[in-house]
Amino acid sequence: MARHTTTDQQPDNQSDHDRNDDEQAAALAAAARSFARKTVHRYGRAIAPHATAAGVWGAGALLHLADTPAWQVLVGEAGIAAAAATVRALFPTTRTVLTGRWWQVGAGLWLPVAAEVGATGLMQSVYFAAAGLWTVPAVWRNRNYITRPVRKRHALEAAKAKELEADPIVTRWAQKTAGTRGALPGSTLVGREEFARGGAEGVRYRVVLDGQTTEEAMQSRKRICSDFGVAINFVHIEEPDDGAQNAAVVTFLKKLAVVEPELWTEPLLDMDTGVLPIGPFEDGWGDSALQVWEPGSGPLPVGIFGAMRTGKSSILKIAAAEFARTGGRIVLDYLDPQDGQSCPSLLPHVPHALGIDTIRERLYAYQAEMQRRRALLAQIEWTDEDGVTHRGVQSYDHPGAHGMPMLVIAIDEFHLVARHEDLATIVHDILAEGSKCGMTVWTLDQNVYVAGMGGGDILSLVTSGNVVVLRVSDRRIASATFGERMSAYPHLIKIHFPGTQAVTKGCGYLLGATDRPVMMRARHIPRMGAVMRGVPVMTVKLPKVVVEGEDEAAPATRRKRGKGRRAPAVEVVDFDVPAQMPPLEKEDVAAARRATLSLLADAGEEGLAGPELTVRSGLPLPVVFRVAQALAQEGRVRVDGDRYVIADKERVA
Repeated sequence: MARHTTTDQQPDNQSDHDRNDDEQAAALAAAARSFARKTVHRYGRAIAPHATAAGVWGAGALLHLADTPAWQVLVGEAGIAAAAATVRALFPTTRTVLTGRWWQVGAGLWLPVAAEVGATGLMQSVYFAAAGLWTVPAVWRNRNYITRPVRKRHALEAAKAKELEADPIVTRWAQKTAGTRGALPGSTLVGREEFARGGAEGVRYRVVLDGQTTEEAMQSRKRICSDFGVAINFVHIEEPDDGAQNAAVVTFLKKLAVVEPELWTEPLLDMDTGVLPIGPFEDGWGDSALQVWEPGSGPLPVGIFGAMRTGKSSILKIAAAEFARTGGRIVLDYLDPQDGQSCPSLLPHVPHALGIDTIRERLYAYQAEMQRRRALLAQIEWTDEDGVTHRGVQSYDHPGAHGMPMLVIAIDEFHLVARHEDLATIVHDILAEGSKCGMTVWTLDQNVYVAGMGGGDILSLVTSGNVVVLRVSDRRIASATFGERMSAYPHLIKIHFPGTQAVTKGCGYLLGATDRPVMMRARHIPRMGAVMRGVPVMTVKLPKVVVEGEDEAAPATRRKRGKGRRAPAVEVVDFDVPAQMPPLEKEDVAAARRATLSLLADAGEEGLAGPELTVRSGLPLPVVFRVAQALAQEGRVRVDGDRYVIADKERVA
């Protein structure tokens, strides 16, 4: 007997049919997407110029159909150009993308005419003839990219492996560097990448290490240069982007990007991040940069070291040109104990102090300014995101914060300043504490020996920030500055580039916002006056801290030390005016005189210098100088060079 089924038990043929249609549609869509991806991959660089030409022509035709007057088109184009210029100025990363090109000028001139007379006929012929002149070269340059055959992954990998086997660099690496007695035994080169950028040409590889670490690979740079018979400038070894410690990236250069100095042409300081690019790396991969300040923290110290005539002042000139364009938010003050001989072209454009006596007055003024700023920042009230009011800020957030400019104190020939104990102490205090107040010190010198830097404490503070080491004669300088943070060879930089007569002035290694172990070259400013023409000269002024009640004319009830301190809101004093030390109480003066006379009597004919009197008496150096000079004027002490000697009658008494 036949079996009957009900309607709900019968198969849904319509649903199956629809499901098959959906599967076929999905398969067709997937095939279309795959075809589109392959087409774009193979012909993408040819499609772009054609699409641009067709789009501009279509825009002209639409403008004519809409009866748009030519003057309106010109106004719109001017607005677009102004918007692009504004974006380029505000966002430096867009400068390359928004760079003007000659075809844009041609299209901009053609569009108003097309809006008036139409985009057909003669206008169309002229347009496409010009578009062809632009399109054909672009297509020809990328012809290999367009006609590259489509292969499966294993076929492409096999082709790349075969190409690597025939690479002479890979062959020599396997024979020498990766050999049993080589610098990196068992290592291999993969991922060959040729490049030509920034004026440099070369090839990069990824090094797969066999039992070694990235640090060991970086330290093998000199041996690898020996394996390939090239100067150290032509081989670089770095940590890979993924940070893997069993790999490295090696670059073999054919052409250096820094043989010819690059000129400084526009400000590059990023006011949001505090990063200041100062010059390109020799492999052309980006710019070396200083971290002038850390947002939310404060300015960082900078140490610039190098032999004579190596370009230390070039970095100062870049900083001066950049800071002068910040509207007074950053000020560079230049201190030179050699009376301005170190960098005379900088003096007309920055505030400066020349000679050790003027520098002493300037640094004492900075010490007072740091104390004033500290007191001011401790009283500032601010409200957090919860609406709670707080008193005091912990750091100097950005240049110009709280109405105070960021002060950069650049001290040239620093060893001449550091030999004075009182000045070294002030510099140490500013390096250690000034960042919170928006102040820091840039030191320039030929060496970084502890004695010449005023002690190990100052050297450690300087090297905790930015370090630039140009050509030097002592290989230990790289270790004293970079330590284990970067492998650098400033002692191997020659006066001339290998095989040329081009000088290496401005070349060195930088550890700051960038820390690549690759030589860079600071940009050059041949004419400081031309660069600074029309730019306001930077000026520095300090609020004068007035302490009431320390002079005889003040009321007796307000004469005690530390009482009645008044905020320095009105009176200001220029740095060029000698710093005024507050007067002392009579009892303090008498005690200081007795202590000074006693110490000088014990010292006899040898006498004591000002710093020695400071250490032995425990008095501040300004007080010691004031008391000793007063005793010398009275005839109780005589001055012998920089030493104070007790007078005979005083010693007999």
